[in-house]
Amino acid sequence: MPLRVQHVHGPRSMRCAATDLIALSVVKDGELHIRSFLEHHFALGVAHVVILLNDSNDRTEEIAAQYERVTILRCSWPYRLYEVPMKRYLVRRFANRRWSLFVDVDELFDYPGRDRVSLRQLVEYLDAHRYTAVVAHMLDMFSDGPLACVRSAPEDRLWEHHRRYDISMIDRQLYRWSALSEPAVKLYVGGIRLAAFGTRNWLTKAPLVKAVSGVVPFVEWHQVHGAQIADFTGLLLHYPFVEGFASKVDEAVAARRYTSAGDEYLRYAQVLKSRSELVLSRSPSLQLDSIDQLVESGFLVVGPGYSAFSAKSPPASDGGSLAKRHV
Repeated sequence: MPLRVQHVHGPRSMRCAATDLIALSVVKDGELHIRSFLEHHFALGVAHVVILLNDSNDRTEEIAAQYERVTILRCSWPYRLYEVPMKRYLVRRFANRRWSLFVDVDELFDYPGRDRVSLRQLVEYLDAHRYTAVVAHMLDMFSDGPLACVRSAPEDRLWEHHRRYDISMIDRQLYRWSALSEPAVKLYVGGIRLAAFGTRNWLTKAPLVKAVSGVVPFVEWHQVHGAQIADFTGLLLHYPFVEGFASKVDEAVAARRYTSAGDEYLRYAQVLKSRSELVLSRSPSLQLDSIDQLVESGFLVVGPGYSAFSAKSPPASDGGSLAKRHV
């Protein structure tokens, strides 16, 4: 892998404190997401972002290179065969023996109590309790109106245009990959994609992981083995339904890009062709105004230990940040 990865932009290595968090992502044609992705995670407190462009041909590189604290790499190996090796390579190279946040370009990470607990304090809490991973649930976000009528631009702040969500069709199953500190942490399956496309997508990942001995990330693509899972769940705001979603689906099916989700993309393509006026926003959907909604509804888990910790923490100094304002 090191011989196949080309350095394109930014520092080849970075000097970060033990409590600094590095975000990592493998990206293909992410120009409609990359600005929101970077602005959100930098506002959240991420110290540096490393992007590995894979078969990407749009303006992602040009846009990302405008930001400080961004490193851009390229690799042409086929994603469907080398998804896990590419991701593990980034962790080994940039986050060995430290915490990293691995997120797709259409995902924005968040966590309960963020208005009181800074990202650095969150890492300190995880280390103090010897946790080595945080499980997060994907929340598919969408807009009103037909999916085919959605219009998007690289300058969009995605959270301003896609504010609806639907958790009415989520099945909770046992999380079986690592040791749980809080039994309420589960694997989520279904959601709006089950309602709209009939697919049983896994909505749970382990994106925040400390790469120490015995911890194996990207097991079954998105889970972690050998970790001690924290007593709260994070949030991955997921924005796949931008303009061009149907074209992306067709391209992914034709190229067989996703080994882990090939059948799901086939189903997306079938439904989109048969239902040209598909509308995701229906009667059970809600508008997301605060992450507290997701805690109160039980979508996010907050164990007693983390609840007490966040309650006694003073308000975060970046209380007016982008990350705080957008939900």
